[in-house]
Amino acid sequence: MSADGFDIQVHNGNVAVIRGEKQVRHEQKEGRYHIMECAYGQFERAIPLPTEVDEAGARARYRDGVLHLSLPKSPSAVARRIEVNGD
Repeated sequence: MSADGFDIQVHNGNVAVIRGEKQVRHEQKEGRYHIMECAYGQFERAIPLPTEVDEAGARARYRDGVLHLSLPKSPSAVARRIEVNGD
């Protein structure tokens, strides 16, 4: 696949949806034999995320057949300390 063959979206802040279409052709000639393999088809994966992500900071990289997603946590999803006041 090529990097532009992917469609990556984040739905509702906590579900990553990855879509694409692969088209692979392999041809080999050995003596009198000619071998040709074709694999193609669409795919879609929905991956639930453990927390909301900052969609503006999301990044994707595709290299050597591996897709890397960087999905930083949303500022509202980061834990913060709450001060307790006495009466």
